[in-house]
Amino acid sequence: MSMELNIRSCFVNGKRRYRWKYIGDDLLPKSITKNTREDCKKKAQEILEEKGFVKFDSKEVLLNEAKISFDRRLKYLYREGHIGLGHTKDYNSFYKNHIYPFFNNIDIRTIGNTQVNKFVGYLTDKLFQECSSCKHQNSSKSIECDECGHTLTPKVDALEPKTVKKIFNTLSLIMQNQVDPPNRKLKSNICKDVNWMGMVKTKRKKLPAIDFEYWTPKKVYGLVEQIERYIVQLVCKILLQTACRPSEVRVLTLKDLINFDPQSNLPPMLNIDKAMKAGTKKVGDTKTINGHRQLVITANLRDEINKYVKTLPKGQEYLFLDKTNSCLRLEAISRGLDKVLAKNDITLPINRKGYFFRHFTASYWGYKSKYKNAIDLAKALGDKSIDFVSDTYIKPYQNTNQEIEHTDFQERHFS
Repeated sequence: MSMELNIRSCFVNGKRRYRWKYIGDDLLPKSITKNTREDCKKKAQEILEEKGFVKFDSKEVLLNEAKISFDRRLKYLYREGHIGLGHTKDYNSFYKNHIYPFFNNIDIRTIGNTQVNKFVGYLTDKLFQECSSCKHQNSSKSIECDECGHTLTPKVDALEPKTVKKIFNTLSLIMQNQVDPPNRKLKSNICKDVNWMGMVKTKRKKLPAIDFEYWTPKKVYGLVEQIERYIVQLVCKILLQTACRPSEVRVLTLKDLINFDPQSNLPPMLNIDKAMKAGTKKVGDTKTINGHRQLVITANLRDEINKYVKTLPKGQEYLFLDKTNSCLRLEAISRGLDKVLAKNDITLPINRKGYFFRHFTASYWGYKSKYKNAIDLAKALGDKSIDFVSDTYIKPYQNTNQEIEHTDFQERHFS
């Protein structure tokens, strides 16, 4: 680690010595004293390597120190099921590859407008490249100029706008962690004072509408029935009927089967109140606070599940366990579906693998007006983003025929 070491000469018992001062982990002043400057520097470097950072003043908040504190916060959020393992990996990658190389081990109290503005410039520079011929600004990944067609060389360190925003957000979260109690070492978060990422625009992925004249539920169900591994086939049937996330269906238990007595007059339902956490074998809470819900299934699927349950070992709580007694992996669903698609030489209208069933059924519900407003559909999906649900599953399937329903209203009120 490169850091300017403030080694000063001093006199001990009348002899010249060299001393380096720092703050220890107990926040008390420490120092090392050696006969030569080189020996003192060598020992200081060893301490730096061992600790990863040092403080020279008890009020300092070094960037590495703030990151360690932020990591503790992430572990707590992960343990409570608020974030996935993938979030932690992303934060660490952004810090290691962009934030720390840019700021080094700076005292974050000293980060002001100038430093943040330069960091924004560093990030946004990875979004563009200028054509040497016509000076037109192109994407950093372009191979030819949009304006004049001149050949371009894509930047090696090119970034997507979405990634740029995530990197800056990571810096902001590290700073905010030092603003929030019980840390409270900073009075405010400089990253929130200005809309620093205002000029960075991300494209919203617009998924094409599904042609339900061709892609009928019967056709999709027929593909599912061709999946060789029955446990995977049954999971996919549940996904198709409920539009659940695969992470939710994979952790269903016997207690989640509601009204499964064939003699019951009540509709059979599945209780959704947990999910497999991404990148782990741990079962946690659902992805969103709206994830807790109960969904109706057909009597046929109820009977099929009941028949399957009778084959389970005595005392097994979870419905879908693999040979290692772990909940069925997402890859098993993808593999089973891929084999069927290859066998039939067919491509799904939306390439979402295991998530295809969720997207297909949610879209079909919108297409058939099972849910006419985004709020009700979002509740059924356990989704918190009303705008996303509306734009993805309802608006693409609205048409002029639906407006004909309002003819009487127009005639009565505006004629």
